[in-house]
Amino acid sequence: MSSAAGRSSTPIDLPLRTKYWRGFWMIVAVLGIVGVVVFLMRPLKSAPPPAAVPLSTPEKVEPVRVTGPGRIAIAEETSFRKQLSIVKLHTEVIADPTLSVTGSILGRVNPGPEGLEDRWQFSSAELSTNYADWLRVNTEIQFAESQLKKTRELAQAETAYRDDVVKHLQPLMKTGSVAERNVKQAEADLIRTQLEGEKNIFQAEATLRTARKSKAGLERGLSQAGIEPVVFSRAIENMVLVSANVPEARVSQVREGQACHVRFYGYPDKLFPAHVEALGSSLTPDRRTLRVLFELSDPDQILRPGMFGDVGLGTEEREAILVSTEALLHIDRKDYVIVAIRGDDWKVTEVVVGEVRHGTAEILSGLGSVDRVITGGAILLKPAVVQALALSVGPREQK
Repeated sequence: MSSAAGRSSTPIDLPLRTKYWRGFWMIVAVLGIVGVVVFLMRPLKSAPPPAAVPLSTPEKVEPVRVTGPGRIAIAEETSFRKQLSIVKLHTEVIADPTLSVTGSILGRVNPGPEGLEDRWQFSSAELSTNYADWLRVNTEIQFAESQLKKTRELAQAETAYRDDVVKHLQPLMKTGSVAERNVKQAEADLIRTQLEGEKNIFQAEATLRTARKSKAGLERGLSQAGIEPVVFSRAIENMVLVSANVPEARVSQVREGQACHVRFYGYPDKLFPAHVEALGSSLTPDRRTLRVLFELSDPDQILRPGMFGDVGLGTEEREAILVSTEALLHIDRKDYVIVAIRGDDWKVTEVVVGEVRHGTAEILSGLGSVDRVITGGAILLKPAVVQALALSVGPREQK
């Protein structure tokens, strides 16, 4: 047992040739492994890129730019330009009002046998009182004018008489037919008559001035209440006066005699033809509006003082230019539209706008019937429009 174990642990002595071959193949295996590792770790050589063909880089185009005072350029064939709607204008025959305001009846002439001046009915007690006082003062002025005329005639006649007496006595005094003291007395009477005449004339003139001042004050009160006193001299049967406030910015659209119509809330199905009777003498300080008086006829006697209604001004049939409200740009209390000039050149144009109905506005001035304007998308151009308008303002105006 022990001898067998001793033989198995003894190393085997291989032949020399076998040892050489083992060493050779081990070297070949190591070289092969190293070669594989080197092959796998070598950098890959990429194929040289083909010769690059030089290309021109397109220049970036601004879709909108300001080109001068009130002028902008909108580049053609851009995505921004495609968002804009451009419309060619034309005229239409319309009779719609150019301006609408709300008013109320201040007074009317009632039927009756008395004179027209005594048949006025007003919407307030204050107006009635002012009108009654105005009538009274008018009578006082007529009386004062008559008194002044007669006072002047009396003073002139008495002065002329005393002057004739003096002229008659002076020659007689030289001949001794009349005493000197009688002549002196006559001269004193002449001076006294002149003084009394001047005093009476001054008092009559003062009375007339006072009456006229009272009349002026009452007329101011009537005017502030909405009625210009001049209309009382134009009173006719069935006359109705309607008062309305027109904004200061629209005053230029109103003139005396201008045709209009009124639709009262109490009679919505009935349209009353009317006209501008008088314009107020001043603007209201609180709301900056002008009081306008309209006159209409009510032969059926259905209207009453105090009734409200809508007044449509400028109802004459006319050719008008209408544009979509999308085209309007409101800047600094003014309205502008963008009008085509040629190519990509556009002009910012100020316009005066009338009434707006169903998304369409009447252009009262500023545009021609053949102009092309931007409607849809115009609001996108507002920043550029503001810059273009700023160039139109001088240094002093900018301050």
